Amino acid sequence: MLLSIGMLMLSATQVYTILTVQLFAFLNLLPVEADILAYNFENASQTFDDLPARFGYRLPAEGLK
Repeated sequence: MLLSIGMLMLSATQVYTILTVQLFAFLNLLPVEADILAYNFENASQTFDDLPARFGYRLPAEGLK
């Protein structure tokens, strides 16, 4: 089935929406840093620095076979 040229054209609102969603997704994928500050009942605080994410095992130095 062939699509007509009119079906492929997007309105300005549709283009704006698509670009806004893509920009928002891109900005959310940028690396960020965070610190967690926790308090207990004695009002003592402790800071937990962020650590790099680890997904699975490390790859062997000789690579995958």
